[in-house]
Amino acid sequence: MLKDKKPVPIAFFILSGLYFVYVIASGSSRMIGDEVGGDPGGMILPLVFSIFMFIASVYLLITDKRTEKEREAMSKSEKRLFVLTLALSIAYILCIRRAGFIPCTVLLLFCLCFVNQQGNIDKKDWKFLTSGCVASLVNVLLLYTLGRFVTRNLLSAGRKGIVPLWIGSPAFTASLTLVITTVWIVAAVKFCRKKWPANGDKSAYHTWLSVVIATASTEIIYLVFKQLFLVELVKGFIFW
Repeated sequence: MLKDKKPVPIAFFILSGLYFVYVIASGSSRMIGDEVGGDPGGMILPLVFSIFMFIASVYLLITDKRTEKEREAMSKSEKRLFVLTLALSIAYILCIRRAGFIPCTVLLLFCLCFVNQQGNIDKKDWKFLTSGCVASLVNVLLLYTLGRFVTRNLLSAGRKGIVPLWIGSPAFTASLTLVITTVWIVAAVKFCRKKWPANGDKSAYHTWLSVVIATASTEIIYLVFKQLFLVELVKGFIFW
């Protein structure tokens, strides 16, 4: 039955099922808006993610079948990529509660983007992988810190009547932070495209592209769930 299935959808199906069980077992996924004024619980986002992961894994397991050529044994690079992807996903699940949503998510997204674009990770790629992880973490923390500064000050000013209420609203502060993130994306893409073009060093190109994708995706997810829907995301190492 599973002979015509690709290994990644099978692993994704198993991992998503285990993640769903882990989230349920961890608790804190109940809605508590009536108790604390709109906070839907610290684990509601992982619960939603786990459900979508499971649905997506079932869909891929049913539809994504091997061709005759793909039924041959996996190459060494494909096996390495498969194991690395699985290891990163498991590490994300295990570390997110301690390290926090933002650091874990940006590192996971960068690594997945980079290794899948490269197709094969050699010794020379580890310096790009390491520098990309650092760059992703630094950039997302800068955007997060700037966004927190803007949000706190505008919300405080709105409550004190210094600025109009609509300027001090969560929707406006989230929109302003999104504008800042968009400006950063445009500036980063323009700068990196000139310095590391697509027709140059592929590893360098894949590195900066993965950094931009990971940083922007993490910041946008944070904005949507934290600032708009008031989901309590795990802070971890981020104490400010």
